[in-house]
Amino acid sequence: MRLAADDVTRSLAASWRLLWADAKAPPDLDLSRDGFWRSYLALILTIPSMIPMLAAERTLAGLPNSSGLFDAPGLLAAVVAAEILAVLAVPALLIGIAPNLAQNPRFTGFIIAWNWAGIVSAALMAVPATVFALGWSNPGIATFQTLAFATIVLRLRYCVARAGFGTESGVAGAIACASLLADYAVIRTFGLAGF
Repeated sequence: MRLAADDVTRSLAASWRLLWADAKAPPDLDLSRDGFWRSYLALILTIPSMIPMLAAERTLAGLPNSSGLFDAPGLLAAVVAAEILAVLAVPALLIGIAPNLAQNPRFTGFIIAWNWAGIVSAALMAVPATVFALGWSNPGIATFQTLAFATIVLRLRYCVARAGFGTESGVAGAIACASLLADYAVIRTFGLAGF
């Protein structure tokens, strides 16, 4: 199983269009069994967004970025784990609450869209982290910028849940709120600022 460049491009474009509640976006995702597993493999595409997040967390911890980003293995591990858990927490929570949900084809489509949207979400959250790590904002401004981008991510997650489960189910808002709480729990668990 491998990721082809055109699959990545098409899936990321569909995820971005989901932000605008484009009803034609989900069919552009590979909703097959292989597409399901490829959506997990695609999470390696979040690695570039981890670099500015790590740099921002290092700045907050008082560690110089000029000496190297990877000389604090504990902080590196916390950022990587938090990034991965931010994508996986809500699907795991949904399976924990309703184990039979895993047999629902709509849930499979939701997971595929959720994973691809996780890459877009990570890229969006890397923007305020980059600005802060470069010294172009102070912690107060960075917090405001992070909240602004988090609002965009929350909308994306809502649209993904709505596309996955439909408008009639009414679970999209609950899933979006649960994702916000899960993100907060992950950030606090690893002692991070949350870029």
